Amino acid sequence: MERRDPEQDERLRSEIWEALYDFFMAEHERNLEAVAELGVSPGDLKALMRLAPGRGEPMRALADMWRCDASTVTWIVDRLQKQGYVERRPHPTDRRVKVVALSAEGEELRERMLRRLYRPPAVLSELSPGELAALHRVAARLAPPADQ
Repeated sequence: MERRDPEQDERLRSEIWEALYDFFMAEHERNLEAVAELGVSPGDLKALMRLAPGRGEPMRALADMWRCDASTVTWIVDRLQKQGYVERRPHPTDRRVKVVALSAEGEELRERMLRRLYRPPAVLSELSPGELAALHRVAARLAPPADQ
């Protein structure tokens, strides 16, 4: 039976996390550049990624989801609405509440963004088939639950 050294395990986890974090941050910069070519700001990107196609969200729910105050949501939604990417609609059961939904143009832009964002980084093509298979298994275990 293999003996585990808790300190060594913690160092290894820290080194792995540092490498992954640095990798993701570098890729995040690449992604921001890619969507900037579509005229999308970092704030727009976050908003468009969190709005589900075919579903409206109340402004308050967006503030909670985006972890910001209501005035920030209003500012982002105003900009996206001006560009034609979102629409404000009445809530189906509460006329005091406005919901925000992607417009057809917003859904199309979101789809183009996803194609760019999910394009694999070049470094992955340097991995062997065995390394890719192992990384795939580990990545599947690290994926957040579907309800998040």
